[in-house]
Amino acid sequence: MKLTSVIGLTVIVVSSVVLNPLHAGSYGPFTLQDFQTKAAFELVVSESNALKPGTSKIATQSAYVTLAHGLVPGNSDGLEIQFFPKPITEKAKADILENDAKELKKTSYAAFVLYMGKDNKIWQANLSFVAPGVTVARTVAWKPEELQKYFSDFRFDGKRLVLKSKGSYSESEKGHEKLRLSWDVDLNLPVVREVKR
Repeated sequence: MKLTSVIGLTVIVVSSVVLNPLHAGSYGPFTLQDFQTKAAFELVVSESNALKPGTSKIATQSAYVTLAHGLVPGNSDGLEIQFFPKPITEKAKADILENDAKELKKTSYAAFVLYMGKDNKIWQANLSFVAPGVTVARTVAWKPEELQKYFSDFRFDGKRLVLKSKGSYSESEKGHEKLRLSWDVDLNLPVVREVKR
């Protein structure tokens, strides 16, 4: 009787993990093609005390997706998508899988963090734009109308992310930085890592 209870409990725990799309399945092995995607990001700074005015662009050829748990705010779950200008090599793949792309992040890159609820829907999107001498990170969508406008073409099944998103975010209040972040993303990639932040 006791053994039956333990086995029943194990089955319940395993099935809840398998059925919840926020828990990714087994990973890999991954080919270099699993990192290929094109995306474009642009930062236009009109006025700033910290940033040099002008336009910076990042055209990317590769990306990878991480399923993250414990994101701030709210100890949330979400997807982190890192985009890089160069194609991924075997050495870069090892850097991604073993070191969270520590070497790749020494150059220009862009990153989305898509916060998701238990219903597997996005409730906030953050974008980071990193180039030599420039680092800008903003929450680019959190209102329902923004999420619908920019992130309605989003599918995640626990193992793979499909995302088409094109949009922009602007700041133009007097006395503050005046800037615009824009993006054009079309990807269909597997989750390659799962982390606790």
